[in-house]
Amino acid sequence: MITVACIWLFYKYGISSYSALFWLKIVTLGLIYYFVKKYKSKEIYYYQNLGISKTTLWVSTLAIDFCIFIGSLILTYHFR
Repeated sequence: MITVACIWLFYKYGISSYSALFWLKIVTLGLIYYFVKKYKSKEIYYYQNLGISKTTLWVSTLAIDFCIFIGSLILTYHFR
């Protein structure tokens, strides 16, 4: 939902809003990491039983989310 909101704002305000949206996304990724680590740490054991470490899980999840964000911004810029 945060990515969709950022894309909508980028479409509405253009390239001048990029830096604010970039930092908004970075901050929200950090907040999501903090809250999930603090309040949902018991659910991560399922992935550890599959042989996936917490670091691998977090790095891959945050990297994929950020790549989707950047890709969506590029597509929005080209279609705008």
